[in-house]
Amino acid sequence: MLDISYGYYLISLFILTGIIILLLDVKSYSKNNQKKEKKFALFLGWANIIFGSGFYIVSWVYQRWFW
Repeated sequence: MLDISYGYYLISLFILTGIIILLLDVKSYSKNNQKKEKKFALFLGWANIIFGSGFYIVSWVYQRWFW
C-alpha cells in the first residue's frame, strides 16, 4: 500500500483537478458551444472528484479499522 503522505497527495490531486476541470474547462466549452467536449469535461471532472472522495473514504476506513 502507498505511504499515507503519498495517499493524501493523490487524494488532494484528484479532487483539485476535478474542481479545476469543472470550473475552467466546462465554462469555456459552454461559451464556445462545444457540446461533446463539455459533456466529456463534466464526466472527467466529476469522475476525479468521486475517485478522490472514494480513495479518502477507503483510506479512512483502512486506518480506522484495519491499522
